[in-house]
Amino acid sequence: MSIEKINGEEYSVEYNGNTQTVTFIGSMRLRTSEEYAPINDLLLNAHDEIDPDGTLTLDFSELKFLNSSGINIISRFVISARKHAMINLKVNGSEQIYWQKKSLTNLQRLWSKVQIEIQ
Repeated sequence: MSIEKINGEEYSVEYNGNTQTVTFIGSMRLRTSEEYAPINDLLLNAHDEIDPDGTLTLDFSELKFLNSSGINIISRFVISARKHAMINLKVNGSEQIYWQKKSLTNLQRLWSKVQIEIQ
């Protein structure tokens, strides 16, 4: 899987295997964890593709909105990655987008090794 992409009405999520980055763009307002299942699957597949001790980057810098169901899916993914402890996880965000600084930095509470970069 070098590039995998999911498009919704107001969002896209893309995994680029060359850069080992999952990029989130737009506004994600899906209602249930079932609706987020394809995104969760993309995250798990990306995780499994990374070499041991490699780094998977989650780039939220262009994601304007993520509802609580989406934050829950991302949190579960971080917990799963922590349990496997095979890769490093880096999270990028934007200071320009209000929710990101608080919500993304909370991911470090779930796994202290998560690198957070809010620019």
